[in-house]
Amino acid sequence: MSELSQFLKDHIPHGWGVRKLSEMAEAHGLPLSIATISLYLSSKHGKPTHRTLRAFSRLLGIPLKQLHKAAHLPPPRDDYLWTPPREVWQLTKQQGEAVSTFIKAIVEHPSGTLPADITGTRQALPVRPDYLVIKEILGQ
Repeated sequence: MSELSQFLKDHIPHGWGVRKLSEMAEAHGLPLSIATISLYLSSKHGKPTHRTLRAFSRLLGIPLKQLHKAAHLPPPRDDYLWTPPREVWQLTKQQGEAVSTFIKAIVEHPSGTLPADITGTRQALPVRPDYLVIKEILGQ
């Protein structure tokens, strides 16, 4: 049994099984399916993703650093971790892609300028309220 699987089993509330864990994850908007939970508890999982570890952390009330340690992964760094609000799991696929595109655009161009065009000039982005930018991305 993997150390992570045993660690998770040791922190499951008494009387809870895979089905109860799945129900609680769904009730809290956490991205853990019954299949994922089963794989992790039976040591049949691959290298865990940060998203999965974060979901288990929230579901079981285990500090994320402890889960990383049990999974033999480097501890999470606060400077690259971003936790979306719970409501993000209610977005449609198209809305989720629009939000991801928006975030990538911000990260790629944090100075508020567009990449150089073919003439080598840079143009400042127009200043608009965030809600207008999001509406435009969503096509509304």
